[in-house]
Amino acid sequence: RQAMEIPELGSNCSFAGCGQLDFLPFSCKECGDAFCIEHRNSHGCSSNQDQTCVVCPICGCSVKHVAGESIHVTFDRHTQTNCDPSKYPSKRPRCPVRGCKEKLTAVNIYKCKECHVEVCLSHRMAAQHGCGQNQPAAKLRGLASARPAFQPAPARTPARTPAPARVPVT
Repeated sequence: RQAMEIPELGSNCSFAGCGQLDFLPFSCKECGDAFCIEHRNSHGCSSNQDQTCVVCPICGCSVKHVAGESIHVTFDRHTQTNCDPSKYPSKRPRCPVRGCKEKLTAVNIYKCKECHVEVCLSHRMAAQHGCGQNQPAAKLRGLASARPAFQPAPARTPARTPAPARVPVT
């Protein structure tokens, strides 16, 4: 019986003594050899150390941390050279209906054909987002839901009834 092999897929790990066939091998930028996941960082090259990066709170870019350098120095260099606050990713818009915290994404957004307000799918019905009430989108936040809000009845003071007369017991 012949073993079924597909030799053109993947490559063998170049680490001495391993030779594992890996279909998604890691290529070393320093030496150019292919390695399995176990030996991608521990095969002897000087450049194969795990690299860390931090996310800049000003511009949202990832900043590569230089090995052997303080993270503060790396961050200061970034802010002085290529930090652009206008590139900071904006927050996703949320549903304007009061009490709804749903983020509006490409999957769950609905634009009303009547009032042209973008709401989440839960509030797509006209009554649920206040359509037809001639309210601008900014006032939709005051809309709690399609149901009328519970309002307690005004408190009534009970009428005073005279206390029963005490009758002496004999």
